[in-house]
Amino acid sequence: MRFIYTRAFAILFVCLVVLVMGLFLQVKGYLEPVQYVLLHSPQPVIRIVKGVTDPVQNFFGNLFTVRKIVSDNTRLTAQVAELQTKVAGFDALKSENEAFKKELGFVQASPPGLQPCTVLSSDPENLTDTLVLNCGKDKGITEGQAVIAQGYLVAKIIFVNQSTSTALLIINSQSTVDARISGTDTEGVVKGSFGSGVLLDLVSQNADLKKGSLIVTAGINSSITPNIPIGQVGDTISKPNELFKRASIATPVRFHEIYYVFVAKR
Repeated sequence: MRFIYTRAFAILFVCLVVLVMGLFLQVKGYLEPVQYVLLHSPQPVIRIVKGVTDPVQNFFGNLFTVRKIVSDNTRLTAQVAELQTKVAGFDALKSENEAFKKELGFVQASPPGLQPCTVLSSDPENLTDTLVLNCGKDKGITEGQAVIAQGYLVAKIIFVNQSTSTALLIINSQSTVDARISGTDTEGVVKGSFGSGVLLDLVSQNADLKKGSLIVTAGINSSITPNIPIGQVGDTISKPNELFKRASIATPVRFHEIYYVFVAKR
């Protein structure tokens, strides 16, 4: 009987009473409001927690996406740069190929006495208008000889070493070449003109300069072979009251894109 008065018995008794009352209230339906509150009360907390965690999750997700985009963009930029370099290289080879084919076609139709040469360097800034060739005294090159590209006169040899030589383009203002209109006795001088390309000057006022007429070397200078094409007569730019006629010369040659030439030996 002492157990009834112990503390353990009191706790057990209280638990039994609470359990019996809970069962009674459950059966009667009195606990449904309490159950509803207990089940739904966490939802506001859950919404608050989600409201805090979702932006954080989205931020780190977007950050990862941005880093991936930047990485992909860097990789693609490098690939584009590499492809552009390759395309530029292919374009250069194509240009040199086309120039070489033109020269080969020209040499097959040309008389003997032409020395093929490769342009070692040119003047990209257009300051000196010169070409350095891989031909020199060892190939029979001498000063004053004509340099031909794509079938047209483009320069004259001005300096010769043992295995290289330097040629001055006819577009240089210091360059002069004796010339005439093909098929006529009309003579003149081809001069380089700064900013204007090439001009035909010192032509008699009585001469008939027809636009499109072929201009060739006259051969007065003993170093230059006659009848080398120079270009076609362009627009007459002199005035009627001037002592001589002067006209522009049209030529298809791009003087600073020459890779192969022929030196005409006379």
